[in-house]
Amino acid sequence: MLTLLALPELACGGDRPATDGADGDAGGTLGTESGDDGSGSDESGDATADGTGDGDGDGDPGDGDGDGDDGLVVAFGPGALIIPMDTDFQDMGMLEAYGLLYQLLLAKVPVSWAIAPGKELGDVDFTTSAVDLRSGAEVLDHGYRGGPFVVHPDDVALALPVVQDWLDANPNTNVHEASAPFEVFVARYLLQAPTIAIFADGNEDIARGYLLAAKIPDSTGDLSWPDDSPDLLDVDEVAGPSDVDHQDGALFGGKEAPIYCQFMSMHWGINEALNNPEVVAEVGQYLRFSTHFFAECQAVNAFENHPEFGHFLTPNGLEIADRPTTYDFYRMDTPFGQHDGSFESVGGSEPAYTLPAGDSYLESDTTIISEAGTAEGVADVWMTGFRNGQCPASAKVCPGAGKISYLGGHAYDTKLPISQNPTTVGVRLFLNSLFEAPCTFK
Repeated sequence: MLTLLALPELACGGDRPATDGADGDAGGTLGTESGDDGSGSDESGDATADGTGDGDGDGDPGDGDGDGDDGLVVAFGPGALIIPMDTDFQDMGMLEAYGLLYQLLLAKVPVSWAIAPGKELGDVDFTTSAVDLRSGAEVLDHGYRGGPFVVHPDDVALALPVVQDWLDANPNTNVHEASAPFEVFVARYLLQAPTIAIFADGNEDIARGYLLAAKIPDSTGDLSWPDDSPDLLDVDEVAGPSDVDHQDGALFGGKEAPIYCQFMSMHWGINEALNNPEVVAEVGQYLRFSTHFFAECQAVNAFENHPEFGHFLTPNGLEIADRPTTYDFYRMDTPFGQHDGSFESVGGSEPAYTLPAGDSYLESDTTIISEAGTAEGVADVWMTGFRNGQCPASAKVCPGAGKISYLGGHAYDTKLPISQNPTTVGVRLFLNSLFEAPCTFK
């Protein structure tokens, strides 16, 4: 069992987080508009994020953000599996490591996302000794960085067949087996593989390329994400048959709640958004649930700046900024900030974003990466937050609000090793967002 170590500033309790009643319903939908964790009701708790209940139906007091805990310090024993996410041990397999994570979650293997609180870029998340599963080489007192993933020894029997099959098929991915005890701060306890939909906005090949590099398939198991994939949704499918009911499109699949955990648009034309406002309205309704919406390049403008249905993170939209060449990094102890090594953004029609004069984000902790030496909100490249600023971006979940993330730049590279290709790090940020979605964790 996971051993929880007391921290005075945290509301920790119990043993290992239960996997029953996980966020979202494996049967298809992702909770309710009023709930936050996919349970649809809160029989003993209250799901109101008022600090008296945690919204998970167990009746225990919460911390007010609707998720029941803000992270746990966990003791792991020898035998735990570690997926390194630093350039020392995952330089060639960095993107495929997310594919392995996806397969573990599909197999119902719980995975802990270890991120040290308060860390800066390049800081260590935890230190331990281990053995490389592929080579048998000893790894002595390594400081794991970049937000590694950990499987508890109790779950290794379930995980090993998945890991061994993956290692056989993907020689660039590395997995370690701990040979000494260690402690980590579990920022996210991942329980479910995200259900993913791509917006066929004319630039869907960008998302397809990212997912291909990570070897994350569509819902049929097809790694190629073909044009006829059921998860590749065009304008008419997202908009649905009515412009009055904003919940009748393919993101909902005829159900009362979304059937997709993650939706993404990589570059949608501004005029196309203005001519198809129901798409933006459907995404806005989708974001009333425990979901995540990712937009890149001009799609950021198309959705955020839509005059009727946009403004998810800002009061008045965003202005386009020039591409930065140096960067400041904020909130590197959040899942969105996890990477190791150098980052470089890419060009395009919208490489970065600035708030209009006098404006601020709806929540103050939105910026993750921006131009060096500027204030937050000036030449931002990577931003995130909950719909309409209903909760701080750092909250794990937010009742009645999904999460949005925006990445400047048209298309990032997938070249490896990642330590020599800093423009590939943007794909890591995209992949982080898949598993940071509130519908993947407890």
